Amino acid sequence: MVAFEPHVDSTAAVKKRDRSQSGQGCARTRRGSGTVVSVLVSGCLSVLLVLPSGAADFEPASTETWEIPQANLYDVAVVGDSVWAVGYWGTALRSTDRGETWSRSPTPTDENLYAVAFADVGHGWAVGAAGTVLRSENGGRSWETVQVEVADEMGGERPLDGPLFGVAAISPTEAWAVGDFGVVLHTRNGVQWQQVVIPEESFADDNIRERIFNSIQFTDPQHGIIVGEFGSVLRTEDAGQTWIGEKRFEGAIEDTYLFDVGPNGRGVAVSGGVGGVCIRTADGGFLWTSTRTHSTAGLFGAAMREQRALLVGDRGVVLLSSDGGVTWREPERPRFFNWLRGVAFGADELAFAVGERGLLIRSVDAGEDWEWKLGRQPGPEAGVSVPDPGARTKPQTGPVREHAQPTE
Repeated sequence: MVAFEPHVDSTAAVKKRDRSQSGQGCARTRRGSGTVVSVLVSGCLSVLLVLPSGAADFEPASTETWEIPQANLYDVAVVGDSVWAVGYWGTALRSTDRGETWSRSPTPTDENLYAVAFADVGHGWAVGAAGTVLRSENGGRSWETVQVEVADEMGGERPLDGPLFGVAAISPTEAWAVGDFGVVLHTRNGVQWQQVVIPEESFADDNIRERIFNSIQFTDPQHGIIVGEFGSVLRTEDAGQTWIGEKRFEGAIEDTYLFDVGPNGRGVAVSGGVGGVCIRTADGGFLWTSTRTHSTAGLFGAAMREQRALLVGDRGVVLLSSDGGVTWREPERPRFFNWLRGVAFGADELAFAVGERGLLIRSVDAGEDWEWKLGRQPGPEAGVSVPDPGARTKPQTGPVREHAQPTE
């Protein structure tokens, strides 16, 4: 099965399973600053790394210690004044002042991190490629790997090696995660994860059970929604003991590829998909109705708070709704064409969106106006997205400013 990654052209509903970063998968920088050295990366040209000053034990093979300048960011989470973003090559960023300043946190992985969620300011999880599950108990200052095993074809267990695309934090010890091959995972103690097998009869279609789940969101411990491939929409009202498939769509193709879902906890939710598709429910997920977005770009991220809703996607698209997702408009934002993958609301009208080349933008008025905080625009030779999932461009051969501002 092939899944979809946000930097692939939205017209091709496929998600690659390698670690290339929009054609920039070879440019990597080691954490710290100091001497610049050249290292040959397998399958790539010689690239520049930055060796920390005074470090005598530099080990190029320790890839989890490398940093990527302007690494693609795939998801963002907000709790109070704290904000977290995760992305390419195990990148994890953290802010404790509402996004004014940011710092990198060390992670024990070089796998892509596709999703992050925190239950409170201290306890959170990040998930990603190759079955990666990370846990933090200190507000994202550091992360530890959690091993996850799933059932194998022989009736035993094996380490999870498929990608995970969504995670939801219920409490400091309870969380859910979803991914490729129909994987649904649940933990009650924060460490031990169990696979939850959804019966085929629970789906509202005849497609295979081993489908791609892209997002899972809970509005409270009892009510949750999963969305993904084949227009999959699953909901639970009993804390995940049972999941019910819904396929009552009005004005939308039933097998629409859905990337993310944003519920508001009051029965209303929006979900974005391929080709500017947005579907909306006002009854807790029973009936979904297509709403017009006036966009043809893939809509990769969705968020909702009260009647405010946000959708972000390819070509720098940001869409705002003030009426629960019925109508959409473009807010004021800096000029850029980076794709955006993750979006989240915080308290006090705070909102963040993240995406290509480390782009991170912030709104302090519930999405009406946006300001550039981190990242850079792709060069004109890079294009907006990579139509070919296997495409690679020449590695960068010079230093890159870590927090470059947009250029006019």
